[in-house]
Amino acid sequence: MSEAPTVLPPEVDAVVCGGGPGGSTAATVLARAGLSVALFERERFPRFHVGESLLPFNLPLLERLGVHEKVAAARFQVKYGARFYHQGSDHTRFIRFANSFDGAPPSAYQVKRAEFDLLLLHHARESGAAVHEGARVEEVLFEGTRATGVRVRLAGEAVPREVRAKVVVDATGRDALLSNVVGGRVRDPWLDRSGIFAHFDRFGRAEGPEGGDIVIVTTPDGWWWLIPFADGSVSVGVVMPSRRLKERTGSVEELYEAARASTPEVSRLLEGATRTTQVHHIADYSYTTAALRGDGFVLVGDAACFLDPVFSTGVLMAMTSGEMAGLAIAGALRRKGRVDAADFAPLERLYRRAVRRFRAFVHGFYQPHVLETFYTPAPHVEIERAVTTVLAGGVFAPSLKSRFWAAMFHVSAQIVRLQQAMRGKGPFERATGIVTPAP
Repeated sequence: MSEAPTVLPPEVDAVVCGGGPGGSTAATVLARAGLSVALFERERFPRFHVGESLLPFNLPLLERLGVHEKVAAARFQVKYGARFYHQGSDHTRFIRFANSFDGAPPSAYQVKRAEFDLLLLHHARESGAAVHEGARVEEVLFEGTRATGVRVRLAGEAVPREVRAKVVVDATGRDALLSNVVGGRVRDPWLDRSGIFAHFDRFGRAEGPEGGDIVIVTTPDGWWWLIPFADGSVSVGVVMPSRRLKERTGSVEELYEAARASTPEVSRLLEGATRTTQVHHIADYSYTTAALRGDGFVLVGDAACFLDPVFSTGVLMAMTSGEMAGLAIAGALRRKGRVDAADFAPLERLYRRAVRRFRAFVHGFYQPHVLETFYTPAPHVEIERAVTTVLAGGVFAPSLKSRFWAAMFHVSAQIVRLQQAMRGKGPFERATGIVTPAP
């Protein structure tokens, strides 16, 4: 017997496709603005997801959404910074968010996404959005070039329904429902990387508050993350060139375990630990889309862009773009009763500028001159503070001081590059084995 038909009006102000952080945020903003919102999520929450480390600049956003109190009550692991190590060397760098510019909060959270995303989705529902789980959006409807709604198959129903809307928000993550409409996905040739990850029941975390820090272990051709959770467990992932995943001779699990065994720092931290989940992987995951907007629609979160996650940017980018989209839509509907592509132009400019600021550091993380600069004590304390600000997520509205000293970091890296060229293969390259990738 099929489920009873779900109450769903044939027309709403806004349809949000996808219930992850970007979609939940957009739906919350729209519902709190008094608009009728239908959110369609194809899965049923809670569900496993990677991307578990938040940044300090997530916290003011959670406050604006009215959900921070709920997040704090969930007692997620608090993190005060990040700990970077390089495989087989004594190169280390400890980041403390309290040293940031621009009013960055001194801490953030490490979250199991199954719990965090469910909390955000419930908050969207409690804010007034009509949330439908197990609902697959089969098609976005258009009249000419304007999105006018969706065709969606609800859970338990054999026949899809049409729901009309003044605007459609694509928050479908890597599926990027509308990417082909705006020119398709553009992969980053410098970041042709893939990730393999799983959860373990424990690891050798530091004592005291620093035990909540994310641990990053850089390697000659990639890096590891270890993200501690409040229950003592840990998310452990490795990022490597995609060719290693594609050209493997065994299973993904075998590749993961071989990589773990060949990284002494990770093996030591996981000594005695038991893996509690299956091994997951994501291939070829750094990309952007040619455009983020059109008449009656906008892409947010991973549907719009995904960067190599070395600096844990995913949730911040998703939620910030979701918030900006919601505010732009509410403003346009209030002014003129429709939403045009031009209404999202400020969002796209700000979003792409923020992506560029992050990308400059992400690209550099795979180049020996930048990595040496990162691991070497900064020539000026303000440079270190500016880099910490970027790592805290301060890329959407950085101060002039923050931008200036971040630029000085890149100048310092170029000086190191010249020094490396003059001296040949120096001590850092010999110790790290890093080879600059070619796009």
